[in-house]
Parts: sequence; C-alpha cells; structure tokens
Amino acid sequence: MIATPRFAIEQALRMVPFSMSADHVHQAHEIYYLLAGERYYYINQRVYALQKGDLIWISKHDFHRTSNKGSGSHERILINFDESFVATPMSVAPSSDHNPLLLPEKSFLLRPSAEEQRELEHLFRQMLDEYHQEHAYRQMYLQSLLLQLLIRIRRIQSAAPDTIAPERSEKQQRVYSIIEYLHAHYAEKLSLDQLSGHFYISSTYLCRIFKQTTGFTLVEYLQDVRVQQARAYLRETNWKVTAIAEKTGFDSIAHFGRVFKQYTGHTPLQYRKKHQKEQGNRR
Repeated sequence: MIATPRFAIEQALRMVPFSMSADHVHQAHEIYYLLAGERYYYINQRVYALQKGDLIWISKHDFHRTSNKGSGSHERILINFDESFVATPMSVAPSSDHNPLLLPEKSFLLRPSAEEQRELEHLFRQMLDEYHQEHAYRQMYLQSLLLQLLIRIRRIQSAAPDTIAPERSEKQQRVYSIIEYLHAHYAEKLSLDQLSGHFYISSTYLCRIFKQTTGFTLVEYLQDVRVQQARAYLRETNWKVTAIAEKTGFDSIAHFGRVFKQYTGHTPLQYRKKHQKEQGNRR
C-alpha cells in the first residue's frame, strides 16, 4: 500500500508565553512564517531572532525548536510536507538556473520586504482555505500553491544581499561554546562546577546566560542532548537499554527510563518497538 504524501498547514495565535520543551526533528521539510510578535528559533545549536514577517526554512533532519522573545504573544503559520508531495518535475528547476534544486538542503532565515510579505501571506491564505475544504482536485491545487510558494521563497533568497546570520553577541558566543562542549561530552559525568571551571565563569552566571540564550536550564539541555542520542542508538543499533543508558551519560537505568519517557512519551523499549513497526510498515 502506497502512503499518501504528507502535507499539513496550520495557523496558530498564542496570547501567552510559549516555549517548546525540547529540540525535535522531522522526516519532512518545514516552513515557519511569523505573522505577528517575536520569537527565538533554534536550529542546530544556533539562535535566530525572528520578527514579524520573517520566514524560516527548516530542512528535514535539522534539530530545531522555538521559544519566547519579547512579550510572548505571537501568531505563526507552519507548513510540513514530504518531498513526495512535490513531484519530481516540480522539485527540480530548469538546468539554466543558478540554483537548480527548488528544495533547499540547508536551513535558513529570510526577512522579506513588505511587498514580499504581502505576496507570501496571500499564498498562505489560499493554502489555508484550500486545506480546510474538500474541493475536487484539492491535493493537486495544494501542490500547485506549494510550488508557487517554494518559487517565491527561492526568488526572495536569491535576491537577498546577505544571509541573515544567527545571533552572535559575546554572551551568545559563549553559550554556543558551552553547547558544543555538551554535544561532544554528553556521555561523561558532567557537573555544573566542572563546566563553570572549564569555561572560567561562575556557575551562577553560566546558568543565567544559558537560560537566557536557549530557554533551557543547563540540566534540561544536557538531558535533551542525551535523549536525542539515545533515540538514535535505539533506532540504529541492537544494544541493550542498559548499554545505551551508560553510553549516553545517565547514572542509572531508572534515571534513563524516567527522563526518556518525560521527553518522548515512551519508555526506551516502547520507542524501539514503535520505530521497528514503522520501518516494517514502510517496506
């Protein structure tokens, strides 16, 4: 049985502060458009500050999440789609183009002009209207609208003089260094005193700038890194759960199971069985 190509679009308004509790990753591409408010967007350990009208392209397999910035209230549009939703002829532009692939391989932030924002929002409204109806040729029309959107994104990107870089204040640069250290040493027995000594800053200051920059406490972030790696081991190896707990830095199997379920909603064994079942259904 051939699965229907996945496409989803939603608009959400939040009037109270909201931050995602953990990084996550999709097997699909994601387009995030901020209609109102401000947000921090984290992609692959880097922070982007979004303002009204900004658009983020998140390539599949890139870890990402959003968190509060400013007052906390915001409105956004979110699109997720499989590559199969845009058929092969649609996914490749003519060979004469400077950038032949219509689906970007790397994540990036766009800051469209006011006119470009109006054009994008017109397409978003059409997609939302069509998505929530049951008209004839609905999927085909959504595919055509998505194709138009992808072309507009690529044109805006090609006309932009510079790529909008992640936030790079001195404080954020220091936090990036701490994040890179956590990703390299997550399997070790890390402590706040050891980290503050390694980076020559007080533990109080380290905790404060880390929370301000990432939205996570240091412990929450380290647990997230360890859980993400444990998920990969559960999917890609036949190692016992006890071995995975040890290789990802947890001090006991009980602690590993408790934290893993907190972040994923499943025990490690449930997660492995669920993944194996999904893989079997794809064959």
